[in-house]
Order: sequence, then structure tokens, then C-alpha cells
Amino acid sequence: MKALFLAAALAATPQAKPSPSATPSTPPAVPAAGPAAGTQAFFVERLGHDAVARMFAPGVSALSPDEKRVAWYLSLAAHAGEEIAYDQLGWDTVALKRLLEGVYLFGREGHAEPGSFDAKLAEYLERFYGQAGNHSQTTGQKFVPTFTPAELEAAAVRALKAGAPFGVKDEAELKAWLGGLRPSLFDVGFEPQLTSKAPPAGQDLLTASANTAYGRGVTLKDLEGFQEKNPLNSRVVKVDGTLVEQVFRAGTPDGKVARGLYADELSRVIANLREAAKSAPKDQRAALEKLVRFFETGDLKDWDAYNIAWLKANPTVDANLGFIETYVDARGQKGQWEALVNYRDAKENRVMELIARRAQDFENRMPWPDAYKRKKVVKPVAKAINLVASNPKPPAGINLPNEQYIREKYGSKSVLIANVMESVAALKRLPLAIEFSRTPEEAERARKYSVTARKWLVAFHEALGHASGQVDPKLGGNPSRYLKEYDNTLEEARADLVALWHTFDPSLAELSPDHERIAEQMYRDFLVEGLTNLTQVPEGDVFEEDHQRGHQMTVNFLREKGAVKQVTEGEPGRTYWVVEDYGKMRAAVGELLSKLMVIKATGDYEGIRKLVEEKGIRFDPKLRDEVVARVRAVNVPAEVLLISPRLVPVVDAKGRVTDVRVRDDQGFIEQHLERSVLGKLSPEEASRVAARLAASPEALAEEYRKLPPPRR
Repeated sequence: MKALFLAAALAATPQAKPSPSATPSTPPAVPAAGPAAGTQAFFVERLGHDAVARMFAPGVSALSPDEKRVAWYLSLAAHAGEEIAYDQLGWDTVALKRLLEGVYLFGREGHAEPGSFDAKLAEYLERFYGQAGNHSQTTGQKFVPTFTPAELEAAAVRALKAGAPFGVKDEAELKAWLGGLRPSLFDVGFEPQLTSKAPPAGQDLLTASANTAYGRGVTLKDLEGFQEKNPLNSRVVKVDGTLVEQVFRAGTPDGKVARGLYADELSRVIANLREAAKSAPKDQRAALEKLVRFFETGDLKDWDAYNIAWLKANPTVDANLGFIETYVDARGQKGQWEALVNYRDAKENRVMELIARRAQDFENRMPWPDAYKRKKVVKPVAKAINLVASNPKPPAGINLPNEQYIREKYGSKSVLIANVMESVAALKRLPLAIEFSRTPEEAERARKYSVTARKWLVAFHEALGHASGQVDPKLGGNPSRYLKEYDNTLEEARADLVALWHTFDPSLAELSPDHERIAEQMYRDFLVEGLTNLTQVPEGDVFEEDHQRGHQMTVNFLREKGAVKQVTEGEPGRTYWVVEDYGKMRAAVGELLSKLMVIKATGDYEGIRKLVEEKGIRFDPKLRDEVVARVRAVNVPAEVLLISPRLVPVVDAKGRVTDVRVRDDQGFIEQHLERSVLGKLSPEEASRVAARLAASPEALAEEYRKLPPPRR
């Protein structure tokens, strides 16, 4: 599971874009002097209340040739599956993506001044790419463009005449296609919520959700008594009134397993995985072969076999590929396509290594009953990494696999994602920690300790939080089946609380003589994050996203216990959540942590439902409006969209990849357009085209024009 869903924001920065660099670069050190210093290399552009920033990949040049080839082909595998993620987030999302891309490349007017159609199109396309569709992945709320249907139609006609691969025979067919897509694109009231866990009257969790985990018309009542064979990797639809599981699989070459949903995309993913396996070390090769088998068969036994093999391998270059996180499904069952390609960052490994080394000691000191403590903790693989490719939005950390019984028997892998955290630390965490410090002394401590405190929280959340505890055998190793739509909320809150519980442990003195001050900063920053989460829900008074619900539930519990109080000072009023006493707060953290672990271990649906419903969903919209105004006053955007490092293959005359280099010269839209092209090609062709595009950026439109038309 991912640590704290990434909603990065940044401090006041000039509007000009930095000059692009065609050579590998190293990010600046995160400054201690203040939030605005050192942000220039990360910042790319403003996007309304949001911003676009850059991630870096120092160390790729030091990888071996084989490791570089593995990274390259795993990245191509990530791109090959990308449209699966779009399709899972809306019935028309892939078609909208291809329409917007075609118009951007072939139908613009050539006038990019503010307020022009070209400017409005670029802004919307960036948001669309950043969210993998037209719903925020943080709030689930739909967003619509500022250009009009008439402007889009005129641009689409221009694009068709210029050769955009829309797959229509003439202008009349194009306009009919646009008419069918109009509600999805322009009507904010049409399928307004990506995932609805508080559905309006007359609807349920499924019918009120815009995602495609279940076919249109499938209701919760329909699923009563229906046993899914592939709950993680299938879509349940109605065919002639009968429920049918459409399994995500490519099918086996011998035809014994038929092709399933996403067969074309998964076949291209498989081709790239096989290329990566040729250069991978033996244990990683074995894991990739099992992943290929799973994508062919869709059999969850093959998924388990892959996860076990993946846990046994610890290569320098690694990836998380598959249908993994279940946040988008209101029932918490269906996995969303995920592709995170990474390599180890040795310099950030100290806290992860300490947690892995002392995992059993930390488990023994958990505040919950001994019956739910693991007696023999399998030492987790814990490391710091840098991403070179990501879909969807990158998190700050990961702990996988999610399958409880595999965790208990084989352990888990936990990672802290260093290059994501560096961007966020410089561009969001420091300015917000300083702005919401109550006194100058607290602001100074934030400057000194906030970056380290964040790393420690993510490390404990991932390496220990998700990997801790054991459940009652009667649950069959699958508590999510019992906790249902509240499972993800519980698990994210529980992992945060594990970090807050252990951060005062004396063993952390090994990492810093200021470990107690860092722990105190972690507590203060946790409250700051709770306040600033409010900015992510611009309308209404309800949290829908699991991480936010867990955070709100925790803060309200701490306030009820008297460990945290709300203080409003000055004129106009400025609100703070203040730690009354660190010892008292830690005791309350332990009480809630124990309660959540018992609920998880026993599958107590009613227990977690009551906690979340009473403490985790509603918030004060007046407080939200105050926080939004304060954040905007210091020019901190609500969210940051991150550009991944650009990998460029060096290809010899025979088409073999001989080297891979990193460049930092790609814009956000251009990166996604390139992914759209590369994801449709064979590994050999994608490598040649990528090398060509790096040398001749103007060839992008030419390569895009060759794509097959979107399915309609």
C-alpha cells in the first residue's frame, strides 16, 4: 500500500521555466534556510492553483549496462499498460485522451496567449494527464475544461484535416463522435464522483461511482451472493441480465487460456517484460517470468507465485507492475493498474535499514494485544529508491504485497521514494510546515527538522506499519473481505499511527542526536497535514479518499482525548491544531492504534464503520475556506504534477539497446504524448522511436499520426 497519497504543492516561485538540460542532472540539496530557496530546479510551471515540477534521477549513469536495459524495458512495460489505468477510471476516458491528444498535436490555432483556446487546451490536458482522467484522484471530484464544445469541435475538424488518427471517415462522423463524448467531457453533473463512499439518495456505492470496476447498471444488491473468482483483476458486468466476470488477461500462446479484457495492452506489457528478463539477474528473471504467466492467465495463484518470487529478489532496478491498489473501487476489491519503475538510492537507506534490522523489536513493543503481534517477523526488504517511470501519480512510499497471508509468511518490501520526497520537501512540506507553525520558534524547528521527520514517518509507515501485526486465522488471511469499503481507510490510518507510536523510540538516536526533536516535529507536521488536507476538497464537507478519511479520523480522536486542541488567534483568525502534551498525544496514538489493530485482526466491520462515520468523513467548510485562503496567500499550489526523469536509449545499427541516458528536457505534455506513442509499439520499435524522438522532437507528431485509431 502507498504511503500518504501524494498531493504535492510548492512555495512561491518565479513563473519562468528553467532552461532545459540535455544531460543528467542532480537535484539541489533541500535547503534549511527557507522554503523558497533551492526550488528553481524542481519548478517547471504554474497550472492555475496547481503546479508542474520535475523529478530527478541521480545515479542512473552508475548503473551497469544490464541494469540500464532492465530499467528501459520495464519502463516500456509501464507505458504499454498505461491506457488500462485510464480505462479503469472512466468509460470514455481513453477516447477523451486520444481526442485531446489529437487536437493538441494537430488542431491548435497557434496562439498560446492566456485565455486563448490553445492555452485552455494545454491546461486541461495537463490536468487530465496528471489525474489519468477527468476526476481528481485525491478528491474523486470531476473537473471540466474552460474551452467550449464549439471551440473543441472547430479544433477537432482542423485536426482531422491535418491527419489526426481519430478513426472517423469524415467530418460528420467526427461530430457524431464528439456529441457522444460531450457529457463525459463538459457536464460536471454527469458521473461527478470517481469513487463514491457516501452516495446520494437513490444510489449505492457502485452506481454513484464513475470508475469502471463494475459495469454500468451493476448494483451492490446484484452482487449479493455472487462469488467472484478474480476479485482483484476483473470487471463484473451484466450480459443479458446475468453477472459475468471479465478477467484481465492476455491469454496463453497455446490458446488453453482465452484472451480476456485488456489482452492487447497486456500482450505488449508481456513483450517488454520478456526483454527486461534477458538482462535481469537470475532471481529477478524468475520473478518476471512468473509475472508474465500471471498476465497471460489472470489466475490469482500465479499472482501469488509472482509476489513470493518478487519478495525473494532484491535487485538494484525493480518495479511494481500489475493490478495492485484497490482505492478506486468503493468495495476495496478491484486492483488498479500500477507501474512504478525504480532503482536503489543507497545514500537514503539508513532509516530503512534500521527499521528492517529491528523489525521484531518494534513489533514486540506495539501497543495492541499480544495475540495480534507476530511472533516471528520476516525481516522486510526496506530500501530507498528513485523512480524513473510512474503511473498513476507517484506516492512517497510503498509497502507490498497487499495480500495479508503473504506478508505474514514471506514478509514484504518497503520503499521510501527519495526523488519524489525531495521534490515534495522543497516545494510543499517546508512552506506548509512554516506557514502553519504557531510561533517563530516552531517555524525555526520546522526548517531544521521537517524534512527528516517526513522521511521517518514514511519509512515507518511503509517498512513497519503495513507489514505489522497478524490477524485471526478465521479471516483466512484476508481481512479486507470483512472490512469491505473501510479496509483501506483503516490500513492507512493504522500505518500512520505505527510511525507516530515508534518515532520516540530511543533506538532512533542512532540516526540523529536530535531524534526527540524530530519526533516532536513529526507530530506537529501530522497535524499540519490534517489541516491542509482540507484544501484538496474545494466543495462540500465530505472526505471521500481513504488516506484523508484515516487522517481526519485520527486527528478527531486525538482532539477528543485532549491530546490536541484547536486554537484560533489573531484577526482575521488563524487556526492551528496544537499538541497539548507529547506524552499525552503518544498515549492517545497508542490507544487508537490498538483499537484499529483489534478491528483489523477480528474483521470487525461495525467497529471500523462507526469510527470512520463518526470521526473521518465530515469537516467544517468554514475551516477549509480559511486554510485555502492561507495556503494561497503564501502561493503554495494545491497540487503538483510531477515529470518523471526521461530515459533515452542508445541503439546500435542492429537495433540493440547499448546504453540508457537520462535527460531533464521534457515538458509534461510532451512526456505523456511520447508515452502514448511508445506504449503502442513493440520493444524493438519503441527503442528506435524513442532514440529518434530524443534527437528530433518535431518527429513526435509524425509518430503519433501512425497510431491505430481509438476503439469506440
